Amino acid sequence: MHLTRRDFLVRLTFIPGVGRKTILKIWRWLVAQQVTTVTSPVVTDLLTALPLGNQAPQIRFGWQQAQVLERESLNLQYTPYVTLEDPEYPPLLREIYEPPVVLYYLGDPRLLQAVGLGVVGTRHPSGYAVRAMRQVLPAVVAHPEICLISGMAQGVDTLGHQVALAHHGSTIAVLGTGLGRCYPASNRELMRTLTHSQLVISEYPWATGPAKFQFVERNRLISGLSQSVLVVEAARRSGSLITANFALQENRNVLAIPGPIDAPNSVGTNELILAGAKPILNSEHIMEELLVDKRPSLEIL
Repeated sequence: MHLTRRDFLVRLTFIPGVGRKTILKIWRWLVAQQVTTVTSPVVTDLLTALPLGNQAPQIRFGWQQAQVLERESLNLQYTPYVTLEDPEYPPLLREIYEPPVVLYYLGDPRLLQAVGLGVVGTRHPSGYAVRAMRQVLPAVVAHPEICLISGMAQGVDTLGHQVALAHHGSTIAVLGTGLGRCYPASNRELMRTLTHSQLVISEYPWATGPAKFQFVERNRLISGLSQSVLVVEAARRSGSLITANFALQENRNVLAIPGPIDAPNSVGTNELILAGAKPILNSEHIMEELLVDKRPSLEIL
């Protein structure tokens, strides 16, 4: 059996027990060795060169196993995808510590090349948070070069996508499940709209259901795709702060809407600001971060 490096990369994701770190290690070895076509001898060489422990026999036999091929075929018939091998792969995402090997998508993949603003926050936003989003986001999402990126969760995520749609902007939903699942189910109509006119992406195969760790992994994609991440409202311990930490690790701008000091869901955002995040009071504060390279330079007289 012969596979292109790209097809081999995708095949590995369907072998049970073989994780992203291992696949990235294999891909980097193949690139370093300038391997373009993968054969059985190549697989033997890479398994000899790389210390993969108990995953080695799974890879040695799994990449040609009928059961793995069938699982791959069933998944790939539902959705297009881009891989680390493709020039269409989003450049910012390629830079993160553990980029997804494969990105499945439904919708317009050109949005992956836009200037991304990640928007995250509590699943139970206060009236203040809703008003703040409706005040600062419309002018931002209306800009033709900016795309709002969020996770289609209840609360702030959903409202962010809705604001983008209402103001004829662009938005990407990053799922913590496969694209064949809608979580939460209450967002089924929103997901349908996004797949038709915007973009929905996931690193998980089509039918993958929800699991807690996947939503943490999803958060790194939101920050990885974004030039800046805006935290709207977050408690001291929340998934939104995990996203903000990913953003800091990947050298992204972290922005936060300040809130009342006696509101539990403002503790996280206020502490982010105390730690150095930029406080957002209006649309311009966001625009100047996203379009910093596009502002006209001052002439020196």
